[in-house]
Amino acid sequence: MSNEILAAIIAVLVSVLSAVISIYGQTRTTILEHRLVRQREVESREEQTKALIARYRNPLLRAAYNLQSRLYNIVQLDFYSKHYGEVAADQEYAVKNTLYVVGEYLGWVEILRRDVQFLDLGDIEANRQLETLMGAITEIFLSDEIEPAFRLFRGEQRAAGEVMLLHRHSGEKAAYECLGYSEFVAKLDDEHFAHWFARLEESIRLLICEPRQHLQRLTQLQHALVDLIDFLDPHGIRIVKDTRLKASTPGKG
Repeated sequence: MSNEILAAIIAVLVSVLSAVISIYGQTRTTILEHRLVRQREVESREEQTKALIARYRNPLLRAAYNLQSRLYNIVQLDFYSKHYGEVAADQEYAVKNTLYVVGEYLGWVEILRRDVQFLDLGDIEANRQLETLMGAITEIFLSDEIEPAFRLFRGEQRAAGEVMLLHRHSGEKAAYECLGYSEFVAKLDDEHFAHWFARLEESIRLLICEPRQHLQRLTQLQHALVDLIDFLDPHGIRIVKDTRLKASTPGKG
C-alpha cells in the first residue's frame, strides 16, 4: 500500500472520528441543556408552590384559628354568659366580632376558590386531603341533620365570603384580601352587606339569650376547624398546639 493511499485512509478515519466526536459532543450538550431546562422548570414550580403556600396557607390558617377559638370559647367556656352579660355594648361586640370571624374564614375560602381553585401543596394527596377538610366544614355549616342555629346554606356561605373581599391590583393580576374588622363593622350599616349575615346574627343573639343550648353545630364546626389547622400546621410552628384543643361539650338540641 502506497503512502498516498495510507495517508488518505488515515485522513478519512480522522474525519469520521472527528465527526463522531462532534456528534457525541453535540448530543451530550443537548441532553445536558435539556436536563438543565427541566431542572430549572422543577425548581421554578417548587418556588411557585412555596410562594403560593406562603400567600394563602397562612391567612387561611389564621382565619380558621380565629373562628375555632371563638367557637371553643362559646361551647367550652360559656363565652356569652360569662363575659357578655347585661352590658349592651359588650353584647354588640360579641355579636359583630363573631360575625366577623365567620366572615373572615368564608372570605379566605372564597379567595382560594377564585385565585387558585384550591391551595396547591405540590402533592396530589395533600391537595385532596385539604379539599376534604374544607368540604367537611362547608357541609357542617349547611347540614339539616343539626338544629337550625348557626346554619348557612352553601350559597349563603359563598355570598358571605364574596362580600368580605377587597379587590386589590397586583400588576396585571387581580388580587384579593379580606375586610379588616373596622371595615366590616362599618359595612354592617349597608343593607345588602348585612343581609348575608342576618341568619347568623339571629343565631348569635339566640345563643346569648339561651346559653348552653344550640351548641351541636358549633361543636362540630370547631372540631372540623381544628382538623384543618392540624393539617395546615402539623408541627405547631405557627400556632401552638396547646391552643387548638377540641371542645368536649357536645351541646344540646
